[in-house]
Amino acid sequence: MMNQELENVNPETEVQDVPVVESSSVEATEPATTEPAAISSEITLETIDNHTDETEHELDVVEELPDFSSLPKEDLLQAALKAAAEKEVDEAISVLKAIRPVLEHHLQEEQATALSKFLEDGGEKDNFEFRGDGTREKFNEAFRGLKQKKEEAKRKQEEEKMANLRKKEAILDEIKKLNETEESEGSLAKIRELQSEWKKIKHVPKEHIEPLWERYRILLDIFYDRLSIYNELKDLDRAKNLDHKIELLAQVSRLLAEETSIKKMLISVKKFQEEWRNIGPVAKDASEDIWNRFKAEVDKVYDLIKSRSAEIEAERHANLEAKKELLAKAKELSAFKTVRTKEWMEKSTFSNELMEQWKKIGHVPMAVRDSIWNEFREARNTFYSNKNQFFKTMHAERNANLKAKEVLCERAESISANPIDWAKQTEELKKLQEDWKKIGPAPDKVNDAVWKRFRTACDSFFAKKAERYASVKEEQTQNLEAKKALIARLENLLNTEVENAFPEMKQIQSEWNAIGFVPMGQKDAINKQYNELLDKLYGKYKQLNRDMRQERDRENFEMLASSPNGNQKLQREEKVLLERIRNLKKDIETWDNNLGFFKSGNGKNPMAEQIHSKIEIAQKHIKGLEEKLKVLRDLKQNAQ
Repeated sequence: MMNQELENVNPETEVQDVPVVESSSVEATEPATTEPAAISSEITLETIDNHTDETEHELDVVEELPDFSSLPKEDLLQAALKAAAEKEVDEAISVLKAIRPVLEHHLQEEQATALSKFLEDGGEKDNFEFRGDGTREKFNEAFRGLKQKKEEAKRKQEEEKMANLRKKEAILDEIKKLNETEESEGSLAKIRELQSEWKKIKHVPKEHIEPLWERYRILLDIFYDRLSIYNELKDLDRAKNLDHKIELLAQVSRLLAEETSIKKMLISVKKFQEEWRNIGPVAKDASEDIWNRFKAEVDKVYDLIKSRSAEIEAERHANLEAKKELLAKAKELSAFKTVRTKEWMEKSTFSNELMEQWKKIGHVPMAVRDSIWNEFREARNTFYSNKNQFFKTMHAERNANLKAKEVLCERAESISANPIDWAKQTEELKKLQEDWKKIGPAPDKVNDAVWKRFRTACDSFFAKKAERYASVKEEQTQNLEAKKALIARLENLLNTEVENAFPEMKQIQSEWNAIGFVPMGQKDAINKQYNELLDKLYGKYKQLNRDMRQERDRENFEMLASSPNGNQKLQREEKVLLERIRNLKKDIETWDNNLGFFKSGNGKNPMAEQIHSKIEIAQKHIKGLEEKLKVLRDLKQNAQ
């Protein structure tokens, strides 16, 4: 049976999509809790991508991956295995998700090709089992390994976030205690130490981020508002904070001028925003100005990201239109029907070309990504389903044709092995050949072989027949020469005076009847010549009376009866005599009717006399034929 598809297949996953940036979300004033700007996104990577950190979502959105669409199957597998072994889990998953639809396409094409070949060879679709080379299994194994790592990392990340939450809450408690105690020489050093520890602590559960930052900001403001001693140190600290913020401002400006990668730009600006948060306050007279300048530069960064995102979105809409054109062609192809194998193969090539064009077109908007791919894939699947059904039906018909042709082969071989009645079996074999032409082709792998078998049987029969008739022709030629010699003897009797010619004529008749067939083209002429000579001899020698003729007829019939299929020949001869008598009687009846058209009178009418003469001659012929018929029937009765 068919193997399962790659795990969690989403055939056109586009993990590097960049949606339009809505806006940066920095605040109008400079609270210590300024949040990083956010990209609006609806992306959620399937099954294994349950990110809880918003930044991870956004980095996935702008991930820049290689174009895998042109790589062969083997290279795709190696790229996937290498990414799983060498890259971080999230990055490796992105790579495998990008590779997966391309690899699945290769595997499905291999499977479809194998199925078509299986059906063309006469197999049944339900019996088809596709055994690949292990590519799918290796890919899925690597994918499952990453999923396990992802789940384990997620579990550890949640544990770490909870630990970080407890640490930050402890720091807040420490700051609160500082605010509740008298100011001392070490208060400022302690607050700096706590700020440093706070900065080192990374992610906490999302729902606690805002409350923590708000408490942290308020407690710091309280501390610095109460700080009255060591003002020189406080001013120095705020001056350093200002220098740090000025440097961050410069870095954001350089980011706009130098960075071209949206991904790197997003990572950097978020990093700068995070650092800004962890820098302490600056002098109040510089606070608003430095904050407005920083916010303006950050807004420029997000405006640029938004602009580039819009360009990408426009490009994706153009790609969508291009893919819609291919989809229309694929849907048209899904309705294709024909009874010609060649046309199915040509359309299969066209379908593959559509797929290659589809792969070369870039990504489409996220909202329609899955739907348009599913429509395209469904159209192609419908086409290949129709194609497979055609070949299944075709092979069923060809298998039936094979059985019918094998029956014809068996009959032809039987005739060829045991030729008896050459004329009858020749006609039967010709009929088999006509039947063969009416039967469609057999399966390709046996079509030539079954045709060769049938042709061999036919050729064998006709070769035997040719050999047989070569010897028959020679024998018939010899028979013709023998009969010509007998005719010469009859001519000699006719041209000379012989007192008693009857014994000689009887001997000639006996020899004539004993001679076999002559060539068909000479048969009528030689028989006519023979019978005419006998008639002339009967007229010449009056002694050949009725008994002599009857004797001759009897001997002729006896010879006929002793020949092969003698009874059948006697029956045919009887039918001929009866038909001749019947025709003569019809002629006499017609002539009698014609006599009624001539007027009666004493004068003679030449036409009437001619008709009377014909009637007399016909009656004599009828009498002679009836005597001959009587002899034949007596012979048949005696034989019974």
